[in-house]
Amino acid sequence: MVALALVSGFGPCTQDDAFISLRYAQNLVDGHGLVYNPGERVEGYTNLAWTLLLAVPLALELDPVGSSALLGVVHLLAALGAAAVVGRLVAGNTLWALVPPLFIVLDPFASLEAVEGLETAMYMAVLAAGLALFVRESSDPARGPRHHLASSLVFAAAVLIRPEAPLLPALLHLGLLGHTAVARRADAPRQLLASVVAGLPVAAVLAALTAWRLTYYGEPLPNTFYAKTGAAGFAEGSHYMWVHATDHPGVWLLLLFGVVLGLRQRTGAALAVATVGFLTYVASVGGDFKPTGRFILPVTAWMAALGALALSRRGPRLQLVVAGVVFVSTFVRLPDVQGSAMRWANIRHANLASREVVGTFLRQNLPPDTWIAIHSAGAIPFYAGLPTIDMWGLTDHHIARAPVPEHTIGLVGHQRGDPDYVFGRDPAIYLPEDKVFTLRPWPLEVEPGFPSDFTQRYDSKTIPVEGRYLNVWVRKGFFQSLSGG
Repeated sequence: MVALALVSGFGPCTQDDAFISLRYAQNLVDGHGLVYNPGERVEGYTNLAWTLLLAVPLALELDPVGSSALLGVVHLLAALGAAAVVGRLVAGNTLWALVPPLFIVLDPFASLEAVEGLETAMYMAVLAAGLALFVRESSDPARGPRHHLASSLVFAAAVLIRPEAPLLPALLHLGLLGHTAVARRADAPRQLLASVVAGLPVAAVLAALTAWRLTYYGEPLPNTFYAKTGAAGFAEGSHYMWVHATDHPGVWLLLLFGVVLGLRQRTGAALAVATVGFLTYVASVGGDFKPTGRFILPVTAWMAALGALALSRRGPRLQLVVAGVVFVSTFVRLPDVQGSAMRWANIRHANLASREVVGTFLRQNLPPDTWIAIHSAGAIPFYAGLPTIDMWGLTDHHIARAPVPEHTIGLVGHQRGDPDYVFGRDPAIYLPEDKVFTLRPWPLEVEPGFPSDFTQRYDSKTIPVEGRYLNVWVRKGFFQSLSGG
C-alpha cells in the first residue's frame, strides 16, 4: 500500500528515453520492423523484452504513457512479492525477513522508476524472482547436476531485459564455487558441474539473442553499448555510488554488514560476490545521469537480503544495535530523498507536456518525410513521427562510435556527438537541447563545435505554438519549399 501511495503521488511521468523504446514498439506495430527510423536497422534500446511488451498496448491503441506506467506498477508489485519471498528464505520467521521488500518501499525512486516508462521495475521483479529460486536451491543439501536449473531459467529471461543480466548468475555461481572450494573441497566437482549446467540456459538465450542481433542489426551488441560506454569512467561511476550511498545509507550498511558477517555462509558468499561484483560493474561504466539510482535498484533487494541473512543469525544485542543504525540513518535521509524524487517527477511532467505539444505540432505541420535532428530523441520524435537523427547516437550507428566532442552538452551515457556528420545529412529542422520551447521568443546562438558554415545553411526561427514559442534552426529555403510557404 505504501508503494502504491508513492506511485499515485508521482503519477505517470514518462522519461524521454522511454519514448525511444515506444517508438521502436510503434514502428513494429506499424509493420516497419523493430527500428527507430524505417529502413535503418539500429538497435537503439537496451530492453528488448520491455520494448516488445510495450508493443501490446500500442497495438490496442492505448495511451502509451498510461499503459507503460501501469505495466511498471504491476512489475513493481511483483518485485515486492519476490523480495518478500527472498526475505523469508534468508531470514526465516524473523523480522529481518521484511527487510528486502521494505527497502524497496523505503526508496521513493523505486516507485518513481515504475512510472517513468522504462524497464527498471520489470528487471527488479525478474532478478528478485531468480534470486528467490537460487536461495531455495542453495539451501538444499541434495545437489545434483540440474540443481540450479529453475533459477537459471529465470535469469535467462532477464537476459532479454538488460544486456548485463548474465553477470549476476555468473557471479552468484562464482561465489558458490569459491565457498565450496574453501569450506567443503570434496563437493567442489559436483558444485562445478551444477554451475556449468545452470549456465546453459543463460548461454543459450545469450547465443540466440546474439545470432538474432547479427542477423537483424549486423552487430553483436546493442548500439547503445557503443554509445554509452567509454565516454564515462570509474570516477563518474564512483561518484554515482557515493551519491546513492549518502541518500540510502541503510541499504549500504546492510550490504557492508552482510559482506563482513555473511561470507562464511554458502548463500551469503554467493550473494556477496554477486552484489559487490555487479555494483563494481555499474561503477566501471560510469553509472547513470539520473538521480534515481536505476542501475542500483535491480539489486537493492539483494543488498538488503545479504544483510538480513547475516544479521538474522547473530545475537539479539548486535541485531538491535545494527537495526537501530540502519533504520535511523534511512529515515533521517528519507525526506530529502522523497523531495528529490518529487522534484525529478515534476521536471518529467513538465518536459513530457511540452515535448508532446512540440512533437504533435511538427506532425501536423510538416511533411511526413521531413528529417529533424535532436539530442533528446524520445518524446518529440515519438509524437512527431518524423525521421530523426539522434545527435547523442543512441539510435545512430555512426555517432555511437564517434569520439566524445570537446564541447559536449551530454550527461553520463549521452556524451558522444558529431555535428559535421549530422548537418552533413541536411536535416530540415534542428531542435536544440536548451531553449527549444520557451515563454518568450529566444534567438538561438550557434553551439560550440558546429560546422563553420552552419549559419550560411540554417536560420534561427521562432514559431508561436499554443501560447509559447518554439525556437529551432531551419535549413535555408525549407519553409519556402513547402506549399504556401
